[in-house]
Amino acid sequence: MARSLARKDPGAWARVLLAASMAGMSYLSFFNYKAQGLGAAGAWSDLLAGRGAAPEQYRVGVVWLAHALMVHLHGPLPAVLAAIDGVCGVVAVMVLMSVLERSEVYAQASVALKWLGAVTMLWLVEWFLAWLLWIGKPETMPAAMLVALILGLWSVRGREALVAVGLAVATLALATFRADVACLLNAGVFAFMLLRPEARFSLSRKWALSGSGLIAVLAAGVQWWLMRVKYPQARYGNVKLWQLWPNVHHASRWPPFVVFLLPVAWMVFEVVRRRFVRDAASVALLVGAGLFAMLWVTIGKIDEVRIFLPMALALAPLTAEMVMLRAGEAAQD
Repeated sequence: MARSLARKDPGAWARVLLAASMAGMSYLSFFNYKAQGLGAAGAWSDLLAGRGAAPEQYRVGVVWLAHALMVHLHGPLPAVLAAIDGVCGVVAVMVLMSVLERSEVYAQASVALKWLGAVTMLWLVEWFLAWLLWIGKPETMPAAMLVALILGLWSVRGREALVAVGLAVATLALATFRADVACLLNAGVFAFMLLRPEARFSLSRKWALSGSGLIAVLAAGVQWWLMRVKYPQARYGNVKLWQLWPNVHHASRWPPFVVFLLPVAWMVFEVVRRRFVRDAASVALLVGAGLFAMLWVTIGKIDEVRIFLPMALALAPLTAEMVMLRAGEAAQD
């Protein structure tokens, strides 16, 4: 049986195991949300009424969705949030596995290397999900799903009109609770297209360049609307907006930041060393992730690694490609 499996494409098995990982994550998230006090009556009353503090008040997309589901399904909030995490997680890993399978590296690889790529995907998903048990938030997995969908839409080949509409809808949805991610992800695509005019995306160059710029501006516009029109009264209070000096000064913040980003750092090294641009959508996402990382270390706490998790998870296919290329070279030596 082992030899039979070794001769087959690992896609189906990888999807089963990835879905199982997300089911386990959803189950554990329920207890995590209960521990955060989200099971208490009126846990989100201030946010729903617009009286919450910044920046949580600007991340109301998931709050609205979870509240609507809780009211209509008559379920406790932690269970609703755990279910949202499970569904979003499964969709995210299915899309990311498809991104890997559509890549040129995977398509040209031997069956053994394909298995290595699938195992790498599974390992990376488990690596990043482990951090949710420490500092998970309700918006993390929905953001991961939408980032994965945006990556998938930029890499798929199909009808340009449908892709453009999908990108706009996914970006708009993401902007209701993580406008910074939505804006900088698409800004990364825009910047990469300027640097690499020959790069191929799901849209033609003209439409990809204008589309990525427009939806990045759309995401920034949603953030402006939330801050200046919808919730102008939200204030940061005792929370310091600028975190660059505390991030540098407090050594206790560095261990989780460094450990969490080890796979990403290795992947970046390999991409730069190889000058790898064949997987244009994933490399463009890497550029966007770099822009977001600069924002994160400036106004976010670097030990809160769940902030970067949606980007890190979406970079898993590119990391798997680098592992496959390195293993293929080693096998030839």
